[in-house]
Amino acid sequence: MGPQVTSWEELLWVSEEVDEDTQDFQYTMIVAVEDDMIYYGQLNKPKTDISFQDATNSLARIPDEEIFPRWPQSLSLTKAPDELPANIFIKRPRVGLYDIFSKHKVVHLLAKGLVEEAEAMEVLRSQTHPNIVGYHGCHVRRGHITGLVLDRHPCDLHSYLKSGRVLQDKNLFMESLQSAIHHFHSLGWAHNDLNPKNVLVADDMRPILVDFGSARRIGEKLSTSRGTKGWIDCEMKDYTTSETQHDTSALTKLGMWLDDPIFEDE
Repeated sequence: MGPQVTSWEELLWVSEEVDEDTQDFQYTMIVAVEDDMIYYGQLNKPKTDISFQDATNSLARIPDEEIFPRWPQSLSLTKAPDELPANIFIKRPRVGLYDIFSKHKVVHLLAKGLVEEAEAMEVLRSQTHPNIVGYHGCHVRRGHITGLVLDRHPCDLHSYLKSGRVLQDKNLFMESLQSAIHHFHSLGWAHNDLNPKNVLVADDMRPILVDFGSARRIGEKLSTSRGTKGWIDCEMKDYTTSETQHDTSALTKLGMWLDDPIFEDE
């Protein structure tokens, strides 16, 4: 028996999908997690017309081998402790792409992406920085990596400012974030997806850089995760290589955005 949906907030993912050309509604995608198992559902009606029972009935489990990487991997990765520390967040594969990847028969790229992000986090685990999210290793269940164990922080910068709160010291905030980016560059890597939703705000107001799914060694080709529209320094079709310029350009954009935040998803 799968999970019982009792609120939208408890879901791993919920979104209304539209036709890319006409913007006509297509379906609502629902993803839930229970006991480190991923469940997927799709309903041909908008979210406002879906009851929690409808959502529950739509869910079917995605087999571990379809969405999670096997453990162990050929590269050396850290296994998180079985007893997880308090106040952590488990980063899952990019389930919001499951429908598209299924359609194009490339679901295996979701597992590949999680391993690639784990590789970046392993580099940062040995070379920590106070403004980069803490990493505790891979969460392993049933012979698979079911997620990456990270420190949890209250909310991202986008949500923080959208709620009406303000940063006490914008200059210090940006200097700290720039320090985190430069630290990552010094290790031979670039982040490639800096934007307000990939910067968390800690309880003590520090910026915390997260989401290393697009991170690659400088000069390497990017894979399926390659930046966010509106925050990259070229056309998406040309955004193919990991470069420090991607991060420095996004830092400049972020600093300007902080002076006059616009929330385009409203």
